[in-house]
Amino acid sequence: MLLHSKKQIEIHSNIYKEVVEDLSFFHLLMITYLKKQCPEWANDTYLEHDLILGDDSDSGISCNLLDEITSGFWKANYFYNFNNFYRIEKTGLPIVGVDMAFMKKVKTFDNHVSKRYSHSNYNPLSMNLNLYKGISAEKNYHRKYPFSTLMLIMSYYDIPLPKSEIGKEIILAIDSAHKGHYASSDYYKGIHTNWLEELGFTSLIDVLNKRNRNYFKGVQGEYGLNEKIFIGDAGYLKSNINLEAIQPHLNWKLSIPEQPFKLLRKWNGDQHEIGEKKLPDSKKLISLAYTGKDYVCYTYQE
Repeated sequence: MLLHSKKQIEIHSNIYKEVVEDLSFFHLLMITYLKKQCPEWANDTYLEHDLILGDDSDSGISCNLLDEITSGFWKANYFYNFNNFYRIEKTGLPIVGVDMAFMKKVKTFDNHVSKRYSHSNYNPLSMNLNLYKGISAEKNYHRKYPFSTLMLIMSYYDIPLPKSEIGKEIILAIDSAHKGHYASSDYYKGIHTNWLEELGFTSLIDVLNKRNRNYFKGVQGEYGLNEKIFIGDAGYLKSNINLEAIQPHLNWKLSIPEQPFKLLRKWNGDQHEIGEKKLPDSKKLISLAYTGKDYVCYTYQE
C-alpha cells in the first residue's frame, strides 16, 4: 500500500483553498450524497492503478487530470477504441476505465446512460450519476447527466474551474457539455441548469449566457476537441486534439502516452436503433451505452 505523497497533500490543500468559498450549501449536500453513492475505489487515490484511455478528448484530458490528482499513482497504461484493447506493459495493477460504460464489474468513470429499463442490470463499480439518479433510456432519458466525464471528475474531487474565460469555454465544449443550455424548451434548459447547480458549477451559467451553440462549435474546431485518439505506426498513439493550444488554459499537464501500445484483444462493435436487432447475450457485452432514447452503441465478444 502506498501512502499519500507530500505533493498529493499540497495539491489537495491548494485545491481546497481555491474552491471552499465557492461551494454552495446545496453543492455541499450534493457532494456528500454523491460520495456516499459512489464506489469506494474512487477514493483510493493513494494506491497505484492503471487507467484505460479512450479515443476522445474527454477521456484523454480526464486521464491527465487523474494523473495529476493522484501524483502519478493513476496512469494510462491501456487504450480502448471500442473495438480493440491495447496495453503498454503488464503491471498487475487494478484498472480504471475513463469515460466508458463497461458492463462487467470493472471500475470506471462514466457519463453515459447504461440502463434501458430502471430494473436493468448494471455495473456496480461504475461511477455514474445516471445510475444514482435512476436514469434509464426507456423511462427518463431526457433527464440524464448532460456533461462530460471530465466535469464529473472535477466535481467529485473538488477541482476548481479554470480562471480564464476561454478555459471555462473549453471545459464546456468538451463532449458538448454546453449543448443543453441552448435547448429550444425552457424545461430542458432547466434540467441542464439544475445539473450545473448540483455539480457546483453555477458560474458557468454566465459563460453560457454570453455565447451560443455556434460559438462553441468554433471552440471545438479551434482546439480539435472532437478529434479522435488513434493507434498509429508501430503502436504509438496519435491525435489532432490540439493539446498544445489547450494547455495554457488548464491547470494540469496535458499529453497522450508516448510509449508504444500492443494489441491485447479484438472485439466487435455495433450501433443501431433499439429493437432493430437483438443485443448480444449479456455475458458477451463488454461496454454498452444508450446514446439516445431509442439508440444503443455497444462492444461485444464472439
